[in-house]
Amino acid sequence: MMETLAFIGSDKNAGKTTVFNFVYQKMHAVYPKVCLTSIGINGEPVDTYEGHPKPKITVYKLCFFITAGEHLRPHTGKYETVHLFLPPHFSKPYVLAKSLLDLDLVLEGPNTQKELMEMKGVIGMFLPSCPLLIDGSIDRQFLAHPAVCDGFYFAVLVSSRKQQLMKANDFLTALAFPVCPKDLRGDIEEFQRDETKSLLLGDSPESIYRGRQIPFLDETLKETVKRQKGEECVLYLNGALSKSLFSFLSPFSKLTVVLDNFTLYQNVSVDAGLGRSFRPRLFLFHPVKVKSIFLNVKGENHRSRLEIPPHIPVYNLYREDLHEIGV
Repeated sequence: MMETLAFIGSDKNAGKTTVFNFVYQKMHAVYPKVCLTSIGINGEPVDTYEGHPKPKITVYKLCFFITAGEHLRPHTGKYETVHLFLPPHFSKPYVLAKSLLDLDLVLEGPNTQKELMEMKGVIGMFLPSCPLLIDGSIDRQFLAHPAVCDGFYFAVLVSSRKQQLMKANDFLTALAFPVCPKDLRGDIEEFQRDETKSLLLGDSPESIYRGRQIPFLDETLKETVKRQKGEECVLYLNGALSKSLFSFLSPFSKLTVVLDNFTLYQNVSVDAGLGRSFRPRLFLFHPVKVKSIFLNVKGENHRSRLEIPPHIPVYNLYREDLHEIGV
């Protein structure tokens, strides 16, 4: 079974592609054949928003890659097509190919989890033992979902801007949430279904409510939670714990909230003090599979203001010799 590794970042220019290139080089030394792709477009020479030069992505000879067909026009004869991913199953034509020599490429893969999972299934058939590296983006944190990847690397931008630091800390806070106890996990699994977006369990346990709607839009869920105020309950969420839902749930001190995975925690700490007022216990259903955190420090070192989970390896992206880092 191939290993899938994802790369996500806390902000624009967090150094995600630099980390991607570094890990790819290290992995290529061990596995001559690696498959690369991206969520959306990556590998452009200039950042679309800020106009800054971006790190290149070079696909090494005999490695595999997935990109949109339009990016391959300048490279005729330099690759060998393995498979085509075509509409209507995909939003546009994508090509799985093998590089016949070192290629500087623009990588572009699907932007949705559904398309990505279908693509992974095909890659597994053609390249069952080939590691897959997926370069991500700041608005596609679903890449770190345990169903999508076997592990991920996290690039964190550290600057003097207060809001940016709070945003970075918000991501880091979610990485530190504990996994729910086994007995609680078993209770949730008993009532959980594929379409379940929320599940409210009583002390028995018994299923009080199962919702299929996005939790922060589910008014019936909110009314049901209100009626259980003062009772010991468990709320499982397989949808975003948005800022509004976070605020709504904050006063319920006898409530235990279990997020399906850490990517559902949605930047609530950008508002100063909001996180400190959350009274329910908070757990994760799936453990966090972070490999390591890479800090991109802008200006003076503000690392001391970051709440980094102690069990995760952390490296300074530009002030350490990365070649000595074992990832």
